Amino acid sequence: MSGADATFLYFETPSMHMHVLGTLLVDTSDRPGWSADDVISMIEHRLDLLTPFRRKLVGATLRLHHPAWVDTKVDVSSHVSRVHCAAPGGMAEMAQEVAAFAARQLDRSKPLWECLVVENMADDRAAIVFKMHHCAVDGVGAARMLAGMFDLTPEGRSEAELMGARAEARAAQRPEPGFFDIALRTATGFAMRPVNIAKLVPTVVSSVAGIIGHRRSDADTSGGAVPLTAPRVGFNGAIGPGRTVAYVDVPLADVKAIKAAVGGTFNDAVIALTGGALRRYLEKRDDLPDSSLLAVVPVSVRGGDDDTAANRTSAMFTSLGTDIADPIERLKAVRQANLVGRGDQQAVPDDIVGRISEVAPPNTTAALARFYSFLRLADRGPQVHNVVVSNVMGPPIQIYIAGAKLEALYPLGPVLEGTGLNITIVSYRDRVGFGLIASSENLPDIDDLAAEFRSTVEDTLNAIAAAAL
Repeated sequence: MSGADATFLYFETPSMHMHVLGTLLVDTSDRPGWSADDVISMIEHRLDLLTPFRRKLVGATLRLHHPAWVDTKVDVSSHVSRVHCAAPGGMAEMAQEVAAFAARQLDRSKPLWECLVVENMADDRAAIVFKMHHCAVDGVGAARMLAGMFDLTPEGRSEAELMGARAEARAAQRPEPGFFDIALRTATGFAMRPVNIAKLVPTVVSSVAGIIGHRRSDADTSGGAVPLTAPRVGFNGAIGPGRTVAYVDVPLADVKAIKAAVGGTFNDAVIALTGGALRRYLEKRDDLPDSSLLAVVPVSVRGGDDDTAANRTSAMFTSLGTDIADPIERLKAVRQANLVGRGDQQAVPDDIVGRISEVAPPNTTAALARFYSFLRLADRGPQVHNVVVSNVMGPPIQIYIAGAKLEALYPLGPVLEGTGLNITIVSYRDRVGFGLIASSENLPDIDDLAAEFRSTVEDTLNAIAAAAL
């Protein structure tokens, strides 16, 4: 396991759960009797294609180096649970079940995934919720892994279509190492740490210089976000173990129209909409700061030929424009902040986060994370950023899973100490889904925030129409 992957293990505390979730809302009206058993059968049939589902952790000696992944036998049924959705069986009731599921950490003695099937929802719907540890997947990796379960028809793929992928997966399986193998790997990694640190120092120095140089260049870097300068709002601070979850989706055509109004990227548009929703929410609670909220946005640095599920991400800081009332001006400001943020992110090597993580002492890193959480230090000191906002591209065509029609897709990311809120966005077919997850003690009324996204889209479209007159 790489240091970047292992860091998600070390950072995990009783309050900060480092897993990600994907909520798949399915229509079972054409599949009478459909249940969690269909999901279990599908996973069992495709286990060879789902590498993270087959692997468990093997720790290094005295945790002096990073753990390793090894293939193991998997009892799929022990990873899949089911629950009957409470009446009336709508999205709110389903979200409550997902929140309870998200609040439980994964068992590290088994492969680091679980699945919850929410049955008996209204209108012949059900939800399939996958939970996976972030040390095993990043956003793009999770999407690619889910593709191993997706089909283009209710009947699924034939044995012939699956045979080649199975053979390739079996050839890459890793047997469990013996005691001396683990000890040798640990000793080698531990011994190389000083050498790797010495090699890393010049890279870190040049990266800092690169960011400073970018900010001082002739290019317009006004409006760029500066970490540690974020204003503190009600949902920021130390977090608890409980979670709240909410979902909302908007038409893809509306987001594209908003994007077209000022140019830029799809990411610019959804980040500006997030800023607008947060502004409306905070304004109604008399908690809107004079300066803009800041977001950290994961950025994939995965190469085109990298088909692993492991973490290949960097990050950029950006402004959400919550201090700007006019939706069009907010769009322009967010677009500019994103340009600066991308420039900062590109000024450092793609592998810098991984290289720093590789040399960080596991025991020290884990102890510091628990110390920070236990003393609730996130309630003190400067605010690094206010929210994590992630955007993942989903399939543009109709998908089926376990024989059922996929109706909507909502990812959920980890809730970090200090922020208390994570918003993850995915496009699927003609809709854009926003998955919101927060610490329940920081944001108990998360449904109210979710409701502001549709209002923000409407306000923005109205402003664009008015400007065109």
